[in-house]
Amino acid sequence: MSDPGPYEAIAGFYDRWCDEVVEDVQFYRALCLGCDGPVVELGAGTGRISVPVARDGAPVWALDLSPAMLARLRERAAAAGVADRIETVVGDLEALPALPATDRVISPFRALLHLPDDAARRRLLAAVHAALRPGGLLAFDVFEPTRADIRATHDRWITRAASGVRERARWDPEAGTFDLDVRFRGEGTSMRLSY
Repeated sequence: MSDPGPYEAIAGFYDRWCDEVVEDVQFYRALCLGCDGPVVELGAGTGRISVPVARDGAPVWALDLSPAMLARLRERAAAAGVADRIETVVGDLEALPALPATDRVISPFRALLHLPDDAARRRLLAAVHAALRPGGLLAFDVFEPTRADIRATHDRWITRAASGVRERARWDPEAGTFDLDVRFRGEGTSMRLSY
Protein backbone atom coordinates (compact mmCIF):
# COMPACT_ATOMS: atom_id res chain seq x y z
CA MET A 1 0.00 0.00 0.00
CA SER A 2 1.24 3.50 -0.72
CA ASP A 3 1.92 6.05 2.01
CA PRO A 4 -1.45 7.21 3.40
CA GLY A 5 -0.04 10.66 4.07
CA PRO A 6 0.16 12.87 7.13
CA TYR A 7 -3.56 12.87 7.93
CA GLU A 8 -3.66 9.16 8.76
CA ALA A 9 -2.07 9.96 12.14
CA ILE A 10 -4.59 12.67 13.06
CA ALA A 11 -7.86 11.23 11.76
CA GLY A 12 -8.95 10.69 15.37
CA PHE A 13 -8.77 14.39 16.22
CA TYR A 14 -9.06 16.02 12.79
CA ASP A 15 -12.72 16.98 13.35
CA ARG A 16 -11.79 18.62 16.65
CA TRP A 17 -9.03 20.58 14.83
CA CYS A 18 -11.45 21.75 12.13
CA ASP A 19 -14.58 22.39 14.24
CA GLU A 20 -13.99 26.13 13.98
CA VAL A 21 -13.77 26.06 10.17
CA VAL A 22 -17.37 26.63 9.09
CA GLU A 23 -17.22 29.76 6.94
CA ASP A 24 -17.02 27.85 3.65
CA VAL A 25 -19.66 25.15 4.24
CA GLN A 26 -22.62 27.24 3.01
CA PHE A 27 -20.62 28.37 -0.04
CA TYR A 28 -19.92 24.81 -1.18
CA ARG A 29 -23.46 23.67 -0.38
CA ALA A 30 -24.92 26.43 -2.54
CA LEU A 31 -22.39 25.79 -5.30
CA CYS A 32 -23.32 22.12 -5.51
CA LEU A 33 -27.12 22.46 -5.52
CA GLY A 34 -28.58 21.08 -8.74
CA CYS A 35 -25.28 19.74 -10.09
CA ASP A 36 -25.28 17.26 -12.97
CA GLY A 37 -23.55 14.09 -11.86
CA PRO A 38 -21.75 13.46 -8.63
CA VAL A 39 -19.98 16.27 -6.86
CA VAL A 40 -16.30 15.30 -6.98
CA GLU A 41 -14.51 16.38 -3.80
CA LEU A 42 -10.71 16.22 -3.89
CA GLY A 43 -9.21 16.01 -0.41
CA ALA A 44 -12.54 15.09 1.20
CA GLY A 45 -11.07 14.28 4.59
CA THR A 46 -13.69 13.29 7.15
CA GLY A 47 -16.64 14.75 5.24
CA ARG A 48 -16.78 18.31 6.56
CA ILE A 49 -18.17 19.35 3.14
CA SER A 50 -19.21 16.01 1.58
CA VAL A 51 -21.77 15.17 4.24
CA PRO A 52 -23.67 18.51 4.11
CA VAL A 53 -23.61 18.43 0.28
CA ALA A 54 -25.02 14.88 0.31
CA ARG A 55 -27.61 15.94 2.90
CA ASP A 56 -28.77 18.51 0.34
CA GLY A 57 -29.40 15.66 -2.11
CA ALA A 58 -26.29 15.55 -4.31
CA PRO A 59 -24.36 12.33 -4.82
CA VAL A 60 -20.70 12.79 -3.83
CA TRP A 61 -17.53 11.07 -5.07
CA ALA A 62 -15.11 11.76 -2.19
CA LEU A 63 -11.37 11.24 -2.71
CA ASP A 64 -8.71 11.32 -0.01
CA LEU A 65 -5.27 9.76 0.45
CA SER A 66 -5.97 8.65 4.04
CA PRO A 67 -8.07 5.52 4.59
CA ALA A 68 -8.57 6.55 8.24
CA MET A 69 -9.99 9.92 7.20
CA LEU A 70 -12.36 8.22 4.73
CA ALA A 71 -13.45 5.73 7.41
CA ARG A 72 -14.41 8.69 9.58
CA LEU A 73 -16.26 10.22 6.59
CA ARG A 74 -18.27 7.02 6.17
CA GLU A 75 -19.16 7.07 9.90
CA ARG A 76 -20.34 10.67 9.65
CA ALA A 77 -22.30 9.91 6.47
CA ALA A 78 -24.03 6.94 8.13
CA ALA A 79 -24.90 9.04 11.20
CA ALA A 80 -26.37 11.71 8.90
CA GLY A 81 -28.35 9.15 6.89
CA VAL A 82 -26.52 9.84 3.62
CA ALA A 83 -24.12 6.88 3.36
CA ASP A 84 -25.84 5.76 0.17
CA ARG A 85 -25.06 9.12 -1.50
CA ILE A 86 -21.30 9.15 -0.87
CA GLU A 87 -18.72 6.97 -2.60
CA THR A 88 -15.31 7.15 -0.93
CA VAL A 89 -12.16 6.62 -2.97
CA VAL A 90 -8.61 6.32 -1.67
CA GLY A 91 -6.48 8.33 -4.06
CA ASP A 92 -3.61 10.76 -4.37
CA LEU A 93 -3.96 14.35 -5.65
CA GLU A 94 -0.64 13.87 -7.44
CA ALA A 95 -1.84 10.78 -9.34
CA LEU A 96 -5.60 11.07 -9.60
CA PRO A 97 -7.60 8.04 -10.65
CA ALA A 98 -10.10 8.56 -13.47
CA LEU A 99 -12.69 11.02 -12.22
CA PRO A 100 -16.37 10.54 -12.97
CA ALA A 101 -17.96 12.92 -15.48
CA THR A 102 -19.46 15.85 -13.60
CA ASP A 103 -20.11 19.56 -13.67
CA ARG A 104 -18.82 20.19 -10.11
CA VAL A 105 -15.36 19.51 -8.74
CA ILE A 106 -14.48 21.02 -5.38
CA SER A 107 -11.36 21.03 -3.24
CA PRO A 108 -12.10 22.96 -0.03
CA PHE A 109 -9.90 23.82 2.93
CA ARG A 110 -6.63 24.28 1.08
CA ALA A 111 -6.21 20.68 -0.04
CA LEU A 112 -4.41 21.83 -3.19
CA LEU A 113 -1.59 23.20 -1.04
CA HIS A 114 -0.46 19.57 -0.81
CA LEU A 115 0.63 19.72 -4.46
CA PRO A 116 4.37 20.40 -4.37
CA ASP A 117 4.90 22.28 -7.62
CA ASP A 118 3.39 23.72 -10.79
CA ALA A 119 3.82 20.44 -12.71
CA ALA A 120 1.65 18.62 -10.15
CA ARG A 121 -0.90 21.44 -10.26
CA ARG A 122 -1.07 21.25 -14.07
CA ARG A 123 -1.59 17.47 -13.96
CA LEU A 124 -4.44 17.86 -11.49
CA LEU A 125 -6.05 20.65 -13.53
CA ALA A 126 -5.80 18.53 -16.70
CA ALA A 127 -7.49 15.58 -14.96
CA VAL A 128 -10.25 17.83 -13.65
CA HIS A 129 -10.71 19.43 -17.08
CA ALA A 130 -11.10 15.97 -18.66
CA ALA A 131 -13.87 15.09 -16.17
CA LEU A 132 -15.81 18.36 -16.36
CA ARG A 133 -18.83 18.55 -18.62
CA PRO A 134 -19.24 21.72 -20.73
CA GLY A 135 -20.07 24.60 -18.40
CA GLY A 136 -18.80 22.69 -15.38
CA LEU A 137 -16.59 24.28 -12.76
CA LEU A 138 -13.80 23.66 -10.30
CA ALA A 139 -13.93 25.52 -6.99
CA PHE A 140 -11.04 25.43 -4.53
CA ASP A 141 -9.51 27.34 -1.66
CA VAL A 142 -5.80 28.20 -1.28
CA PHE A 143 -3.92 31.10 0.28
CA GLU A 144 -0.71 33.08 0.10
CA PRO A 145 0.45 34.45 3.45
CA THR A 146 1.38 38.08 3.87
CA ARG A 147 4.69 39.05 5.42
CA ALA A 148 2.73 40.04 8.53
CA ASP A 149 1.14 36.55 8.69
CA ILE A 150 4.57 34.96 8.49
CA ARG A 151 6.09 37.24 11.15
CA ALA A 152 3.15 36.64 13.51
CA THR A 153 3.18 32.85 13.26
CA HIS A 154 6.64 31.67 12.19
CA ASP A 155 7.89 28.82 14.39
CA ARG A 156 5.35 29.61 17.15
CA TRP A 157 3.04 27.03 18.67
CA ILE A 158 -0.52 28.34 18.50
CA THR A 159 -3.29 26.60 20.41
CA ARG A 160 -6.84 26.76 19.09
CA ALA A 161 -8.88 27.88 22.07
CA ALA A 162 -12.01 25.82 21.40
CA SER A 163 -10.28 22.54 20.59
CA GLY A 164 -6.93 22.56 22.37
CA VAL A 165 -5.22 21.46 19.14
CA ARG A 166 -1.77 23.01 18.73
CA GLU A 167 -0.16 23.91 15.42
CA ARG A 168 3.13 25.44 14.33
CA ALA A 169 4.11 26.74 10.90
CA ARG A 170 7.71 27.19 9.79
CA TRP A 171 7.62 29.34 6.66
CA ASP A 172 10.04 29.45 3.73
CA PRO A 173 8.80 32.44 1.69
CA GLU A 174 11.50 32.07 -0.95
CA ALA A 175 10.43 28.49 -1.70
CA GLY A 176 6.73 29.26 -1.20
CA THR A 177 6.41 26.41 1.31
CA PHE A 178 5.78 25.88 4.99
CA ASP A 179 6.13 22.93 7.31
CA LEU A 180 3.07 22.48 9.52
CA ASP A 181 3.12 20.51 12.77
CA VAL A 182 -0.22 19.59 14.37
CA ARG A 183 -0.47 18.10 17.87
CA PHE A 184 -3.18 17.04 20.31
CA ARG A 185 -2.75 15.01 23.51
CA GLY A 186 0.44 13.31 22.44
CA GLU A 187 -0.67 12.55 18.89
CA GLY A 188 0.26 14.53 15.82
CA THR A 189 1.67 14.86 12.37
CA SER A 190 3.91 17.04 10.24
CA MET A 191 3.45 18.02 6.63
CA ARG A 192 4.94 20.30 3.99
CA LEU A 193 2.54 22.56 2.08
CA SER A 194 3.21 24.75 -0.96
CA TYR A 195 1.51 28.05 -1.72
